[in-house]
Amino acid sequence: MLIDEKTVTEIFEDYSGDIFKYSLSLLKNNEDAKDAVQEVFVQFIKNKHSFRGECSIKTWLLVITRNYCYKRLGGKERNSLSIDDNCCKTYDPNLDMRISLKDALEKMGKEEFELIYLREYAGHSYQEIAHILNISIDNVKVRLFRVREQLRKILR
Repeated sequence: MLIDEKTVTEIFEDYSGDIFKYSLSLLKNNEDAKDAVQEVFVQFIKNKHSFRGECSIKTWLLVITRNYCYKRLGGKERNSLSIDDNCCKTYDPNLDMRISLKDALEKMGKEEFELIYLREYAGHSYQEIAHILNISIDNVKVRLFRVREQLRKILR
């Protein structure tokens, strides 16, 4: 797939916000998330010739984002991922419920949190999540079911 300079600019304008929000949810630092956006697009530009079109460009960018953020986290405890007000842009229950949900999500491991974030907050399809996490669609469905059951138990 040929991606020219104008298209790269359009892709940046279309997806930099999504990359920033996903990076912020993983890195928990505004400046680190801004750096992530830049680094993801540098990697995208360097490797755009390898895009095969098996998933959307957005999904591919989010895979690059995830890999960059986890590499950046390095030796830090990855279970420290937690939901914050930056993640709640598309989901806005009443305040009491949001606090309870926030507390419940903070009790989850990084994989469970990431699944809920990608599906419920970022609004990705099962197929996109499967590509981002490099697992099967059936595995995404099973894991999401289990995470939701776990959340129901915590929230009771």
